[in-house]
Amino acid sequence: MTERDVLILNAAEAVFSRYGVSKTTMHDIAVAAGVSRQTLYNAYPNKKEILRATFRMGAAKIMAAVEEKWDQQQHLAEKLDTFFELGPLALYDVIQSSPEAADLIDGINTIAHDELIELSKIWIKMFEAAISAHIPPDSPSRFNINELADFVYFSSLNAKYYAANRHVLSSRLQILKASVLSMLENPAV
Repeated sequence: MTERDVLILNAAEAVFSRYGVSKTTMHDIAVAAGVSRQTLYNAYPNKKEILRATFRMGAAKIMAAVEEKWDQQQHLAEKLDTFFELGPLALYDVIQSSPEAADLIDGINTIAHDELIELSKIWIKMFEAAISAHIPPDSPSRFNINELADFVYFSSLNAKYYAANRHVLSSRLQILKASVLSMLENPAV
C-alpha cells in the first residue's frame, strides 16, 4: 500500500465516521485527504471500493495489534481480553463516537459483506490455534474446536448489540470469557 493510499484511506475513515456511508461523497474524501478528485478516482473508482479498502486496512491494523500482543501472552484468558479490548470494545467506541453510527454499520455490512466474511474466517482460524494451544492433548472434549472458535468470535462481536453502554458490553465479554474458560477446564461437563 502506497503512502497516498494510506493517506486517502485514513481520510476516508474519518469522513465515513463523521458523515456515515450514504452521506459521504468522493469530494468529501478527496478534500479530507488533500488530493484532487481525479487522483482519488485514479486510486479508487468509487466510494464502495474506498469503503472496502478502508475496512480492510482497519481490520489489518486490529489483527496485527492483536497478533503482536498474543505473541507475548501465554494464557487464553489474556488473549481473549486482548481481542475484546482491541476488537469489539474498540469498535464499540468508534461506533459510539460516530454521529452516523447506524448508517456506518449498515454501509459496512452491505458494502463490505465479502470482506466481513473473509475476516471472520481468519479470526476463527486464529481462535482455533489459541484455543487448541490451551487444551491438553489427552483431554476428552465434547467441543469441536472450530465450532468453539466460531462461537467465541461471533458472540464477542454480537455482544455489542443493544448494549446500553461500554460497561454492559465489557460485562458481556467477561461472561463469555468465563464461560469459554469453564468449558475448556471441565470438558466432560
